[in-house]
Amino acid sequence: MEIKDIFVRPIDRSLEGVIKADALDDATVKQELDEYVVTDELKKHFAKFFHAYADSIGKDTEKMGVWISGFFGSGKSHFLKILSYLLDGQKLIGGKRAVDYF
Repeated sequence: MEIKDIFVRPIDRSLEGVIKADALDDATVKQELDEYVVTDELKKHFAKFFHAYADSIGKDTEKMGVWISGFFGSGKSHFLKILSYLLDGQKLIGGKRAVDYF
């Protein structure tokens, strides 16, 4: 047995090193959703965002915003892009909604 045999997916598959905001073709979106790993820390951030989002429904949100901060390479852009997919709940990628990937 080799180390690569313990992984579910091939370790030599092609992965994008940088998340590109304008890369929205179905294959890219599917891979981004399929490969995204939600850690316990990310789960807290998603929950905090969606709680605030739900609380804002029906209210004036003109002065409301979200600040995403972190070090270079920490995953801010990736988090935001995944969040945008989750907010677009009707779009199907690979026959599934974004939330169904998680």
